[in-house]
Amino acid sequence: MTIGGILPMRILPAFAVSVLAVAAVAAGLPASPAGAAPPASPAGAAPTPAAMAVAATTAATPAATAVAATTASASDVVTVSVAPGANGVVKEGSDLKASITVHNGTDQDLDAGVVRVYLDRTTFSSRSQLESWFARPASTTTDILGAFMTSVTVPAVQAGGTADAIPVTIPASSLALSGSDWGAKAFGVRYSSNGDAITEAHSSVVYYPNDSFQSTRLSLAVPLTVPESTSGLISSDALASYTSENGILTQELDAVRGRDVAIGIDPMILASIRILGNVAPPSAIVWLKRLETAPNETFGLAYADSDMSAVRQAGKTTLPQPVDFADAIAAQQKAEPDSYVATTPSPGADGGSGGGSGGGSGGSGANGADGSDQSAGSATDAPVDTSSPTPSDSPTTIPPTSSVPTTASLLDFPYTEKSIAWPLEDTVAADDLRVFASSGITTTILGSGNVTVPASSTENAASTLSGQKALVSDDTLSSLLRDAVDANTNDEWKGDIARLSAELATLTHERPSDARTLFTTLGRNWATTGSRLDETLTAVSKMTWVSTSPLKTALGADSTSVSLAAKKAKASRVSALTPLVKADDSLQLFSTALKEPTLVTAKERLRFLALSSTAWDDNPTGLASEITKVSTQAAKTTGLIEVVDGSPVNILGDRSSLPIVIQNDTASAAVVYLRVVPSNFNLSVEKNNVPVTIQPNSQQRVTVPVQSLANGKVMLTLSLSSKQDVAISDPTQIAITVRAGWETVITAVFAAAVVLLFGGGIYRSIRRRRRSRAEGGAEA
Repeated sequence: MTIGGILPMRILPAFAVSVLAVAAVAAGLPASPAGAAPPASPAGAAPTPAAMAVAATTAATPAATAVAATTASASDVVTVSVAPGANGVVKEGSDLKASITVHNGTDQDLDAGVVRVYLDRTTFSSRSQLESWFARPASTTTDILGAFMTSVTVPAVQAGGTADAIPVTIPASSLALSGSDWGAKAFGVRYSSNGDAITEAHSSVVYYPNDSFQSTRLSLAVPLTVPESTSGLISSDALASYTSENGILTQELDAVRGRDVAIGIDPMILASIRILGNVAPPSAIVWLKRLETAPNETFGLAYADSDMSAVRQAGKTTLPQPVDFADAIAAQQKAEPDSYVATTPSPGADGGSGGGSGGGSGGSGANGADGSDQSAGSATDAPVDTSSPTPSDSPTTIPPTSSVPTTASLLDFPYTEKSIAWPLEDTVAADDLRVFASSGITTTILGSGNVTVPASSTENAASTLSGQKALVSDDTLSSLLRDAVDANTNDEWKGDIARLSAELATLTHERPSDARTLFTTLGRNWATTGSRLDETLTAVSKMTWVSTSPLKTALGADSTSVSLAAKKAKASRVSALTPLVKADDSLQLFSTALKEPTLVTAKERLRFLALSSTAWDDNPTGLASEITKVSTQAAKTTGLIEVVDGSPVNILGDRSSLPIVIQNDTASAAVVYLRVVPSNFNLSVEKNNVPVTIQPNSQQRVTVPVQSLANGKVMLTLSLSSKQDVAISDPTQIAITVRAGWETVITAVFAAAVVLLFGGGIYRSIRRRRRSRAEGGAEA
């Protein structure tokens, strides 16, 4: 029987040894003191029966039984770890050095114990074998881990305590690796207390006797992002903090600048610094200059690092982009009149990421509105370090700008690679890829867990997926790399590097004459969780079996045809973003009625992108609160154009004109089409879909011709739409009372009244004249 397909199980020999131990005790052999280490076997040999007998005898003591009972119930919290030295590499003729640490997580003290060290001289022939070794449970303490090398004594460990790291040196003569095959080999330790095996740890070393082979090429991409925000533009105060000496952006750029690392840049950072122009924090201006002059390969992330897959799965049919920055630029000019006004430059302070003073840079940070570098060639511009990953100590002068930026210049950057999408690992579904492609994306970065590869061995990262290009990051390598970057202690880091070294060596060992180009990534929050990127990259660069490779090489390597293993973003994440997507869609539809739609959509789109950022993934409560605010504001905005409610109307004639008032409370002129629909046939609307232009923040009265067909009540539904036939605001209803034919009766009555009035007047006049004549005749 084998464990993980590698190591033999020694159950029967162990049973035989136990029998021998019992016989030895019966014969009167002296028992070893409690806690004593079993006798060491010769180098490279398995434990001897005598040593096993001593262990079995010791295990029979009451103290050993107590320890066994303690650890049996909590063996998962008693741990032993081993950290090989020299990045886990053993060269021919060299000793193997390591450090061993025991941690007691139980609530009872552990007596003094022993750690036995093993090495399996057989080279791992595949990644699956190596990963099976590391997946082996720590509680599996019954079989042999390999050839016994040595043992070390561990002092008693208090409850909840950790023993001091114990150094171990295994001489080359004991390793006996001369003539062995090069590559990764199993290196393990097992901890026992009072003779009872408690736990074990699994590591690896790479034996390298200067063999000749083609090294595996490895590319790495690192995201350059910031914590969550709400507006889509980072405030000046936040930028000053992020680009200060110990700020997150400074740490990120210092770690990767000048290294063989491709940088994925959040365009929101560029726009936020550039839009401030001359009043941007000096440290932010210097930081941007260092980024622009970095020799690294670069590509753009989604704006604000928007969670592309989750947004699509929440209902978006295209990848959202910033709409326009004109209003934000105008607001900046109003708030800070000197933002884009040239002033006399003054020398800056320290040219480091936290230094710099004087004017600022507008347009493109140091770029103008056309994206050109206005600082280049300036007589007052001191040199900026472009080769070292650390800031230059030279004084730096940042020339001021007199150019008002544009949307294009705020987002412009000389990316070495374009049209790359980098969604979160293992969140991409088939529909996502179609939306990415229709939005202009030519290459999508996918985790290896998101694809299915027909071949059993590892292939190039470059892939084709249903006719689309993909760059597949190796999830295992990425995970090991991230573990090393995030390591808390030196011993933990050494162990992580040893495993990464073994993984890469095994990859190369699988196909030594057929080098592959692989791709790895760091997580979005790498700068806040880890600080060991520099030393990790340095360690990788010293591994002979791997060579760092540009991203361009990975993209251009022979591609492998793969199929999509469809995944989805977290359901809670998609559910949280769904109302945000609906709010954004409603604003986009509403804006089709406006002559200046960006007055409504630009600011809210930036807000949408900020809230859909991957940075919010760890703050669902705060995100829900912000999305509620956005939804409320969107509902308010989409109601700014509406039909003003009127009182009930009486229509008495056969034909009439219905007066309707439409109100526009937006800052843009609007063109809407009014449609009137009666609830029955008592009234006919003679002209419908009437175009109405309403000026900003005003009302417009419009009349609609109607004809009465029958007496009765009619409910008119008044709706507004844009030229694109998009409904604007909710429909309004007006009650109408129709009195068809009453106009003739009223006219007849009015005419009769007029006749009577004039007839009565004439009659009175005639009578008056007659009376006058009669009175004159009588006098005569």
